Amino acid sequence: MSFLSGLAKFGQIVANVAGIATGLGPIFKGALPSQAGTIDKVESEITLIAGQIQTVEAIGQALAIKGPDKLKAAAPLVAQVILKSALMAGHEYDAALFTQGASKIADGFADVLNSIKPDKVTAVKP
Repeated sequence: MSFLSGLAKFGQIVANVAGIATGLGPIFKGALPSQAGTIDKVESEITLIAGQIQTVEAIGQALAIKGPDKLKAAAPLVAQVILKSALMAGHEYDAALFTQGASKIADGFADVLNSIKPDKVTAVKP
């Protein structure tokens, strides 16, 4: 598989994960209609984090960067998404512990994306 076709497949995987998250939105909105705005925001943030991981993965593939170094590159990007979220708005936090948590989230998202078998992606979920 060429780099570009691999990257296209990876893009489909990210879209699939985002589609799964988005597909759950209507279920949650139906159960919690007063929280629809919050659910939309969470879906958006999940998509942003997946996009950051996808970007780092693409750059990592192009430059032959190993996994631990890709994590070092992704963690600050994920941290920025989290810092801009309502979760962190107006709160003081322990920077070292926050950085550790953001790194774990980036690592977890990468694991989730890597768990999807690219040869089984045939269509992007709505």
